[in-house]
Amino acid sequence: MRVLVPVREKSGEESIVCNVGDAGSFALLELGEGMEIVQIDFRDDFSDELFDYIVTSDKNDDIDEAFELGARALLARPGMSIEEIVEAMMFRELDEIA
Repeated sequence: MRVLVPVREKSGEESIVCNVGDAGSFALLELGEGMEIVQIDFRDDFSDELFDYIVTSDKNDDIDEAFELGARALLARPGMSIEEIVEAMMFRELDEIA
């Protein structure tokens, strides 16, 4: 599964989610079995990427481009790190944005 997370700074699993407009970069996560983080790549934008989910900290975020790419959206609490987001996904604790 591939997950895109907008972040302000590149700090690996400790990177903090933000909304798309405030993102300094986008963390593209490759998750394996058991929601294990296999790889994290940081991108300047996501227009040419394929991913299953985008995670944002703002339910009113401008994520139409992600929807057009066929992704689903999840809402994280502000201040969550990538590590916390993956753990919350494992236990289905993030709400879906329609």
